[in-house]
Amino acid sequence: MYVVKHGRDFTFPDYKPNYPPSPPYRIKHLSLVLRVFVDEKKVEGEAKLSFVMRRESKSLELDAVDMEILDVKINGSDARYMYDGRKLTVMLPEKLKPGSEFVVEVGYSAHPRKGLYFILPKRKGEYPQIWSQGEAEDNRYWIPVYDYPNMKFTCDLTIYAPKELTVFANGELRKVEEEGEWKVWHWMMDKPITAYLIAIAIGVFDIKKEKYGDIELIYAVPKGREEDIDRSFSKTPDMIRFFEEFLGCKYPWKNYKQVCVSEFIVGGMENVSLTLLTDRTLHDEKAHAEFESEPLVSHELAHQWFGDLVTTKDWGNIWLNESFATYLEAIYMGHLKGKDRFVYELIRFLDAYLREYSIRYSRPIVTRVYKYPTEVFDAHSYPKGALVLHTLRNIVGDEVFREILRRFLERYAYSCADTEDLRKVAEEVVGEDLEWFFDQYVYNAGHPELTVKYSYDTEKKMLRISIRQTQKEDCWDIYRIPVDILIKTKEGKRMERFWLAEKEQTYYIPLDEPPEYICVDPEFRVLAVVKEDEGTEQLIKKLKCEYICCRIRAIRNLSKKISDKVVEALKEKLLDEKEYWGVRYEAAKALGSIGIEKAKKALIEALEKVRNPRIRRGIAEALGNFRDAEAGEALVRILENKEEGYYVRAAAAESLGKTKYKKALKILKKVKDDKSHNDVITIGAIRGLAALGTDEAFKIILEYTKADKPTFVRMEAIRAMARFNEKREAREIILNACKDEMLRIRSAAITAIRETLDQRYIPVLHSLIEKELHDGLIRAARETIRKIQRFAEKGVEYKALREEIEKMREEHKRLVDQISRLEMKLR
Repeated sequence: MYVVKHGRDFTFPDYKPNYPPSPPYRIKHLSLVLRVFVDEKKVEGEAKLSFVMRRESKSLELDAVDMEILDVKINGSDARYMYDGRKLTVMLPEKLKPGSEFVVEVGYSAHPRKGLYFILPKRKGEYPQIWSQGEAEDNRYWIPVYDYPNMKFTCDLTIYAPKELTVFANGELRKVEEEGEWKVWHWMMDKPITAYLIAIAIGVFDIKKEKYGDIELIYAVPKGREEDIDRSFSKTPDMIRFFEEFLGCKYPWKNYKQVCVSEFIVGGMENVSLTLLTDRTLHDEKAHAEFESEPLVSHELAHQWFGDLVTTKDWGNIWLNESFATYLEAIYMGHLKGKDRFVYELIRFLDAYLREYSIRYSRPIVTRVYKYPTEVFDAHSYPKGALVLHTLRNIVGDEVFREILRRFLERYAYSCADTEDLRKVAEEVVGEDLEWFFDQYVYNAGHPELTVKYSYDTEKKMLRISIRQTQKEDCWDIYRIPVDILIKTKEGKRMERFWLAEKEQTYYIPLDEPPEYICVDPEFRVLAVVKEDEGTEQLIKKLKCEYICCRIRAIRNLSKKISDKVVEALKEKLLDEKEYWGVRYEAAKALGSIGIEKAKKALIEALEKVRNPRIRRGIAEALGNFRDAEAGEALVRILENKEEGYYVRAAAAESLGKTKYKKALKILKKVKDDKSHNDVITIGAIRGLAALGTDEAFKIILEYTKADKPTFVRMEAIRAMARFNEKREAREIILNACKDEMLRIRSAAITAIRETLDQRYIPVLHSLIEKELHDGLIRAARETIRKIQRFAEKGVEYKALREEIEKMREEHKRLVDQISRLEMKLR
């Protein structure tokens, strides 16, 4: 008997199901006139909304938070209204019948606390920026509107801004003119969009334009960053072409504007025809070898189809926006960089989802039970959902999958849809029932875990493979999935496919000779965690498998087996210049996990031979597992070499602190302010100093908690205070950061508190929850309180167990090191 699996730890006792509102009207068009007062962080607006009644009503409600309502008119005449600070209720002159049309005008002013952000200059030579971030329901802080995704309407925005500033908004720029002290920008969006996708970006920009067919492409970056434009955006025309071909659907808008802004609170936001991105994606030539913008740029572009052309009806179905964009991002990166990159993206998607699943919670991808919309923007909606789509693609076939997408986009273009709409389109195209697929992967929590064992009968020349579904109780009981099994022998290889539909299934395969190894799902075709019970010999042979998924799985399994032979095999893989960089990075990390003397020497040797900065970064990270002078000296050589990549040096700085090397403090002080992309070397140095944990290290980190430091540097310094929680000054910094005006700083404070597991912070977390505007931080604070309380209940027991395990692991490493040295002497 199947039981619905709601998951664990996602909901709190006060959570209830959410259903989309159903207002008595439909908005046809929004015409907004907005005056932006930069220094005052204020807007004055006139919103003119054209309505059509859907059913009889005496009033209508609009979302409008913390505004001063100046006047309300209906068809030009004064109207009665009520306003409670969150909802504007407009009394209609009579009970209007379905189909009746009328216009409501709202005059208002606001100092938006969300939705519209004013970034004022901190230093000479900087310019102000004003930008919006409407998702999920924050545009209501600067526009009186129906602020929920299940209604679309056309809009035009007339923005009054200081003359020196440029204004971008959705749609086409129809007119720019000067009016007294203002420059007036008129933007028109002639296709219906939902409220959260309305956006503006205002600032002083370097701008580059080009064409893709009839589509105008505009790239705008903060003044002075023009040279960085191509490194981030040059692939945009290729992305549009690729997505048009893959989806069978033309880019839906007349232009595409990508604007980089400062202090953006997310990585990017796919507003219709106007994507806003963090300026942190811009990078110089040196960073280009280690850092790429294409994943972010392709993700936001993919949303122009999934999220903008077709929009989720409600937040519980947000995977229709985010999973599609995430999966299309991976598909494009595979197109750009090759199949190994595509599969490595999928592996990292699985890693990200499993981290959330194991450390935080599990939930169905589609759920109505949540409190705040932003809660469902997580690793279930992004990477897990992408892997579900990948699984569906492999079950139905590539051509059929693409036809599902094409037909879904065609049918729901410029409107909204939910998961059942997608399922019905998929069933229509496939010609089969797919409820079983959506039930197990979308409407229930968890994922399949496959434990695989095999043996070979020499007399009968028969291979026996047992696959048992060992997923936890918060998962679907028995998954129905196809599984490919690669069988490799000395003479060759063969691929077998089986459909799993039982808790445990055993397969007998005639085979003339014993296998060297087997690999379940070698091409990563389905969402499942595979646990293969294999010995060291099989795993080492598997390092030569043609499939990257098998090689990486073998490396990760070998990281748990400590021996000289394993080290030699991983070293060979690390030094293999024909191997994909991601596999070599994994090999470096595995050597670090093994942690014995020979593994350390292999990593140091690799530093002399490996040039790829991404792999060198992995080596630098791995060396942080060793507590000795040799590892420390190797990291110092990286840090003192200014030719090394920014991210390599940042990893070295963090690892150097972990080694406790005697010269670590001196070196970290020396490099901590070295210029780098996004200040990553400074951030690495702060992490290294925190790992040292000395009083002098604490004093250095304190300087970076101050308000004049770059935001991400300051965030890291505040997080580092958790390492010094016994100090009163550190606790005060964390407490003050909980009250900081910047969202990211408050977030860093919550992260620090979570690391301390200190009950003394619970009152300030409750206070933060009461006052906090941003839903994501409320969620983070509640999770942190719960974690602290659970730790308090079992803290002593957990702490003793962790210490004992760590002691055993270190002793095991020392014994293996001793054995290795003895073997060398005997030779």
